[in-house]
Amino acid sequence: MNVGTSLIATVVSLAFALVVYRQYVSRLRPYQLVWSMALLIFALGTFCQFVAEQHGWSESIYRVWYYTGAMLAAAYFGQGTVYLIAPRPLAHGSMAVLVALSLEGLGLAMTVPVSMTSALDHGAITGNGFPLFMLFFLIPLNTYGTVALVGGALWSVVKLWPKPPLRRRAVGTLLIAVGGIVVALGGTADRLGVPGLLYLTELLGVVIIFVGYLQTVVQSHAAPASVPTTQIGGEPAQSTSVRP
Repeated sequence: MNVGTSLIATVVSLAFALVVYRQYVSRLRPYQLVWSMALLIFALGTFCQFVAEQHGWSESIYRVWYYTGAMLAAAYFGQGTVYLIAPRPLAHGSMAVLVALSLEGLGLAMTVPVSMTSALDHGAITGNGFPLFMLFFLIPLNTYGTVALVGGALWSVVKLWPKPPLRRRAVGTLLIAVGGIVVALGGTADRLGVPGLLYLTELLGVVIIFVGYLQTVVQSHAAPASVPTTQIGGEPAQSTSVRP
């Protein structure tokens, strides 16, 4: 079951990344580029799980999995939302900090000793293979990403819901928030010693986010051109058209 779940999560993430990147090529919106990066990072993490479930966990696979899926994916999802809803100087500044932390985290993830005995809990993978000090990177990055993604989406729902023509986008944006919460809950359970939920919550979370994102895209084409947007899936406030 874990093999199939990880494979499907990888395929969905790659398809999602392709959709968002094609929109970036068309619109050149920074948030779309960052989200496509986040999805590729997420897909690499789930692909590591797929390979490991087939051939066994090794130290090298564990390092890549920890760095991509456990450490960076949520942070880059959140950073995409920051680019969508925050002033550009703030988004650039937070992106610079995130890149610096990503490089530092890469050095640690590739060099700090790994205990595969601690990493595996009755055959299920956990984030406990690294020393506890790695949590000083893991927790802030995941907290930042989850708060930015979920908080930004909920803020958008509040802004969109009073406008009947944009209710469908509000529903899609709410699904993005729900998907982000589902992924975060799985990761939190894994770090608290309940690893059995991780693969399922990854798959459910990315599917829910994908469905929500597609809802915002459909609404973008259907909404009246006179309605300005600053929300998930929309354009900056100064735009007079509504496009994904």
